[in-house]
Amino acid sequence: MVLGAPNDEYGHLSAIALDRLYRAYDLSMSNSEARILCTGGQGDHFNITDKPHHYYAKNFLNLKGVAPERFLPGTESRNTIEDFSLSKQTIEEYNPDLLIIITSEFHIKRVQMISEAIIPDINKFFVSVASSLTDAELKPLVEHERNALYFLKEHGINY
Repeated sequence: MVLGAPNDEYGHLSAIALDRLYRAYDLSMSNSEARILCTGGQGDHFNITDKPHHYYAKNFLNLKGVAPERFLPGTESRNTIEDFSLSKQTIEEYNPDLLIIITSEFHIKRVQMISEAIIPDINKFFVSVASSLTDAELKPLVEHERNALYFLKEHGINY
């Protein structure tokens, strides 16, 4: 499961998205039986194109050589909670022995909290991808994650 990240108005993937997708590609090449679930829909803050983010993610992996039949249906999510709530049925139907969840290092704590709340019975392994962003680019993302974690701890995870 590769969590969505921004792309620009032309569908070009952001550094965050590429960091995650390169890790997904590496892992997919190590396990030819693994299926891949890409998340990400559309939203003003991450994708204003006419196609969902998961379309661009799948296309990137296809161009790298990942066969189309390896993909589970994409999830048209707008945020991390929707990544899991909208993927829940697909994940439970596929019922993997192990769900590998790929996200950025700065995002991993929130992903762990949300996934445990929404899909607690699924055996999960979290892959934390180091960011290629500069410290200045990372700073607001780390702050956003700190605030989002605090909010979830105070208000719970509603989906």
